[in-house]
Amino acid sequence: MGAVYREELSANARKLIEQLLSLPQGWVTAAALAESIGVSRRTVLRELPAVEQWMQAAGAHFVRNPGKGLLLDEAPERRDALRTQLNSGDRKKLSRAERRQQLLTRLLSEQEPCKTAVLARALGVSESTLSADLDELETKLHPYRVEMFRRPGVGVWLQGDASSYRRVVSALLRSSMPEKELAEVLCGRMPENEIFSTLLDTKTAEKVWAVLQQFEQEEQLHLPDAGFLALAIHCTLTIQQLRQGSAPRGLRPAGNHAARLVAALNRAFGLTLPPEEAQYLELYLSAYLGAEDPWGSAQEMELRNLEAALIREMEKALHTDLSGYTSLRDDLYCHLRPMLLRVEQNIRTENPQLDTIRTAYPGLWKATRTACDAVQQQFVLPAISDDEAAYLAMHFGAVLEQNAMFRLLLRVVVACPLGMGSSRFLASRLGNEFPSLQVEGCCSVRELNTADLRRRKIDFIISTVPLELDYPAVCISPSLLEPDRAVLKDAITRYSQNRAEPEPAVQPVQDAPHAGSKLQYYARLTRSMTGLLEHLTIQPVKVPGSRAALIHAAAQLFCPQEADARLVEQQLRRRETLGDTYIKSLYALLLHCRTSAVKDCRLGYLQAQPPVYEPGRIVLGALVLLAPDDGNGVPVEVMQNVSGQLIETPRLMEALRTGQQQEAADLLEQGFDRGFFADCKPPHTK
Repeated sequence: MGAVYREELSANARKLIEQLLSLPQGWVTAAALAESIGVSRRTVLRELPAVEQWMQAAGAHFVRNPGKGLLLDEAPERRDALRTQLNSGDRKKLSRAERRQQLLTRLLSEQEPCKTAVLARALGVSESTLSADLDELETKLHPYRVEMFRRPGVGVWLQGDASSYRRVVSALLRSSMPEKELAEVLCGRMPENEIFSTLLDTKTAEKVWAVLQQFEQEEQLHLPDAGFLALAIHCTLTIQQLRQGSAPRGLRPAGNHAARLVAALNRAFGLTLPPEEAQYLELYLSAYLGAEDPWGSAQEMELRNLEAALIREMEKALHTDLSGYTSLRDDLYCHLRPMLLRVEQNIRTENPQLDTIRTAYPGLWKATRTACDAVQQQFVLPAISDDEAAYLAMHFGAVLEQNAMFRLLLRVVVACPLGMGSSRFLASRLGNEFPSLQVEGCCSVRELNTADLRRRKIDFIISTVPLELDYPAVCISPSLLEPDRAVLKDAITRYSQNRAEPEPAVQPVQDAPHAGSKLQYYARLTRSMTGLLEHLTIQPVKVPGSRAALIHAAAQLFCPQEADARLVEQQLRRRETLGDTYIKSLYALLLHCRTSAVKDCRLGYLQAQPPVYEPGRIVLGALVLLAPDDGNGVPVEVMQNVSGQLIETPRLMEALRTGQQQEAADLLEQGFDRGFFADCKPPHTK
């Protein structure tokens, strides 16, 4: 009999029954139940009659009490039997999201057009509902460059290239796995998931997982979970396509992480990955693992510039200073590299915290979305989706939470009719359970004064009795039961929306200089900084004509001896082969290397007169950064500091570009003072 009612259950009703079966025995309120499955209390109340009907049909002892809530009075073994009954019988009624996932899976796995009548019957919906589902899928597929075709009498089919197919499947697989299943997949245990098993060959996937895990161990690398999963799915799909003959074959020379991964996959599957796949893996791994160059690469400076611009836009939107958070800069830099890969390669990712950030932190979300739109236009980036913007908001929210800037921190006063006893008890519990409430004091009801409350900017009163007072207030029990918690959560949501500005942040204290510094460290540090400032050079290059001419001039800037200049030019040209040295945001080349031709750090700027024009870009000049190749880490630290200043101090780049050598030297010296005598710590000794 239960199966009859089970087929009539909505997705939310099913979730409610599953949650009731999993909770420990005891009373639970509708509000608490709503929160546990992510719906509103009103939704729970609407679904309860169907839940109660199912429980009655299944023979379960289910009680509803207006004063206490809901109670499923069944022993654990009986709950297991009810769970089995819930999951048995006819196919469950799918939610809209689940139905569309299954529809997309069917379209991706079929080689021929699918008849709409067959699809509607398979999903248990009308053809009009199917049409609406197809409309929605067509919109979602557009960014992946996958086109949907619908022809009367023929059916529905998808069309796109192999890489587009991989991106769609990867996004679908990641969005269709619940958190528990996702954790198992990351460990290499393939789920009994219909979508997963339809789109991925389980044996191939298991083998790819093993190869990647072995690759991480041998290379002593560790990809983040999201990066590992996306790479594993991508490799599995690529190998499946190769076996089906839908991708070209080719060779790839060894020599880096990506090449070694390609070789491992080729050996494991007896295939040869095509060159474009190897290049993609190289791009992917460099995005997640970072560049091998320890200082000053053009790509790093572009990312640093983007990171600095994001922080500036957030400071402007939030009216706060974020300069003291060094961890924020580093975390953003690490996040931006793979994010830009996803954005540029149109790799869609879903952020499960997006709705929470939008609703619980509206100010933070608005500021982050505005900052993303601003840098997207400034750096001519592809569109940054809301999901990606929410990940960035989480980085900013993390540091702002440290100083309570973006917590709601609603000011409240706790009052009770007989004085301090129960109000102090309640206040202590509020502090532990509701960190967004700042209790400004306890008093008796008679002591409440509206003028004083407004002067102290109290947001609302928490009282243990109803108040007849012209001031926002909520009434709860001193024992803080579950219904009281629900009332408070509702009040926090309502009153926080009236907040015009967030609380001012307490600025972080900079780290003090390291007390155990060694004289040798500071001696070498001082020598490197002094040498760089003394030899700072700005020089015009008349009619350079090409990038090669600028590189030739850069090699001679600090090397009067022909042999030294020739060595530096060779090293600069070799650096060019490793990656583009053009920094779009600075309109300059970043010509840099470690070389035995110089004894200490050197910085110069070549002014291209007139500028060098390349396809789609203009080169106004070239930054020249040289460090001695003597195995000492101090010069590298100095050059890292210089690279940071070029991004974080726009006046420095402007001074170099316009030939103001003294101003550039003064700005560099100030940057050294801030960087090395506030942040930098010499190496520890045993």
